[in-house]
Amino acid sequence: MDKCKPVKTPCNGNFLNELESGSSDQVIDTTLFQQAIGSINYLAHHTRPDILFTVNQLSQYSTKPNQCHWNGLKHLLRYLKGTKDKCLTYTQCTTKEMLTGWADADYANIKDDRKSITGYVVMAFGNPVCWLSKKQSVVAQSTTKAEFISMNICMKQLRWITFVLNDLGYGNIQPTLFNDNSGAVTISKQASLNANTKHIEVRYQYVRDCVMKKLIKVVQVSTNDMIADILTKPLGVVKVQEVFRQLHLEDSGGVL
Repeated sequence: MDKCKPVKTPCNGNFLNELESGSSDQVIDTTLFQQAIGSINYLAHHTRPDILFTVNQLSQYSTKPNQCHWNGLKHLLRYLKGTKDKCLTYTQCTTKEMLTGWADADYANIKDDRKSITGYVVMAFGNPVCWLSKKQSVVAQSTTKAEFISMNICMKQLRWITFVLNDLGYGNIQPTLFNDNSGAVTISKQASLNANTKHIEVRYQYVRDCVMKKLIKVVQVSTNDMIADILTKPLGVVKVQEVFRQLHLEDSGGVL
């Protein structure tokens, strides 16, 4: 891969479909595949949130990879070569929001079980401090429910970081949780369940309880402004470039 041609996205638009295709009898070096995934996974969890979705999807096939999975891995390596100077850059806080969470979901895009993908980013003092891309454990029955589940997962992380900041002497903090689905935002603000929402599991009602107690604010945001979008689905070149700005991924100039 030393002489490979760089690409501008972590994965192509048909990435998920390609992973599920291909012949299982195609021989791929499993050890080499797993070693590459392991190294990139460390990078994704610590300094490169822009590749976490792609890495997580590829890692699901690490026990028996085929040629399609190998092609997806090589595409990611080509992307990393072209963005090897990108690094998280922490700057002075320029926003009034001390702590924010950005929760997103991609509804039923996993064809084998039709489960949705949760993605979130938590920003402290305007800088990303933690992020997640993960397949949901239950089958959501609508886009709204998938987004609501993602909000609850992000909410738990927000509360934990709130406690940490309180211990550091920052006093009472009311984080803001952003989501781009109007239905999910509405559900989070309802004082009681109705016929359309009572089937949602009790464990996913945590965000409603926090909103009612004024421990958190929930705000709807435009899909174009959703920072966690790249953690749930493949994005095009223009959007990936915008993600660099949103996640403070800047060129190090070869200093690192």
